[in-house]
Amino acid sequence: MKKTVIIALLALVLTSCKKFLAERSQTAVVPTTTKEFGEILYSNGYAGTSMILQPYLVLMDDDIQCFNGEALKENQKTILSNGGMFQWQPDFIDLAINAGNPEINTLNSWGTYYKLIMGTNVALHYLDNSIGTDNDKTKYKGEAYTLRALYHFQLVNLYARPYNDSSTTPDKSPGIPLMLSPDLSESLPVRATVKEVYDQIQKDLEAGITLLEQFKGVQPLYRMSHVAAHMLASRVYLYMEEWEKARIHADYVLKYAPPLANLKEWGDPFTTSMRLTGLKGVETIWCYGSQQSFTSLGTGQGYDLSPELIKSFEPGDLRNGTYFYQIPDFMKPYVTSDYSSLKYPAELSGIDLSFTMRTAEAYLNRAEACIQLYRTKGDAGAAQLALNDLNKLRITRIDHSHFAEWTLMPGDALLAKYREERRRELFHEAGHRWFDLRRYGMPAIRHIYMPDLYTQQIYELKKGDPQYTLPIPREALIRNPKLQQNQQLGGLRLPR
Repeated sequence: MKKTVIIALLALVLTSCKKFLAERSQTAVVPTTTKEFGEILYSNGYAGTSMILQPYLVLMDDDIQCFNGEALKENQKTILSNGGMFQWQPDFIDLAINAGNPEINTLNSWGTYYKLIMGTNVALHYLDNSIGTDNDKTKYKGEAYTLRALYHFQLVNLYARPYNDSSTTPDKSPGIPLMLSPDLSESLPVRATVKEVYDQIQKDLEAGITLLEQFKGVQPLYRMSHVAAHMLASRVYLYMEEWEKARIHADYVLKYAPPLANLKEWGDPFTTSMRLTGLKGVETIWCYGSQQSFTSLGTGQGYDLSPELIKSFEPGDLRNGTYFYQIPDFMKPYVTSDYSSLKYPAELSGIDLSFTMRTAEAYLNRAEACIQLYRTKGDAGAAQLALNDLNKLRITRIDHSHFAEWTLMPGDALLAKYREERRRELFHEAGHRWFDLRRYGMPAIRHIYMPDLYTQQIYELKKGDPQYTLPIPREALIRNPKLQQNQQLGGLRLPR
């Protein structure tokens, strides 16, 4: 039965639903039960362990650097085939193809996320009239609405300007097409405005949260839950600068989230069974997507943690040794970088879910919302709440001999310290740093690229640079002439 249900879904995706139902073959089984549509949602609306999502982002923020050396003397392709992403080239997909990058099929996030949205739309379209219990229908619809909100949120933050872009307003800024139906026979969609996209995200979140709050029992970490839905809402409202709403949703999350990991009890990161991300993550609220999203494009083999990120960790910070480690001397002949990430253990590569919503983010989101309420409204009580959250996080990350509580300071200074802490905590996770840079005003950042063992080239992403917004993939433009391409550089970005 499962096989024929999936065959039916493929037909739904490749044709319009009406046409599929009218012209289905006699051998294909059309899903009719609630359980079958729940199965379709899980198989095609969730990003599983084989689905690589936005892997290029790990090469584009300021937490990454290029390292060339003798260890890669016979394998320069690792650096060269990923150079276009690291250099913020407008046509990095074409450059990756020309360089023979084996991961090119993972670079089209536009297609990946819209396929996932199709899976949620099929479920939402058919669940009400399916044969099954109201309880199951409610649960699957809650998951589908929230997942659809997430995928539209990811798309609009990849392929449109930030919601808080100071050069325009969200009601005038081109967003992404909203896909709210599985019927592909409808007219080609145009780009909604950023505001329209966020309005729909909020509607889907409200619907999803209302439904999922009816299920507060223990849920598998790979299924969307009421807690994860509130976590997403806190993130969305943070990006929208709706500080009070972001705080309220983070409050909800922290009523149910697992406790913060205590790094003082972590032990040897190479032998401990404790994990930060994925299904075994001690703080995990929900997780999705392949671990290879962070390990497939040369990270650890030519690209690794930037010296600036490493310098941001103060003495006594236990994340040095648990989130990342210094390359020991015996590994130097085989590794070009000085430090490497431990967030995605090698033995789990490809078999774990790595995009993780976890407890630390909820504390950080609430702290940021409170700091902004302090800055914008002079609310000293909110500032103290933010300090409480930040100190609660930091005391689990810093050894006793170095820990000192942060105390009240001017709003701008507190915000700056918070942003440094958020960077240290969430580096190389779910694209947080790249998306944060966008909402921080798209500052200028630099990358040092090494095309060979002896050459260093400096590439700069300028303040407000067009490449803070990705180009819509060429194949999407060909299939839909109504789509307008994002502003891009006129040619290759050249080193300084």
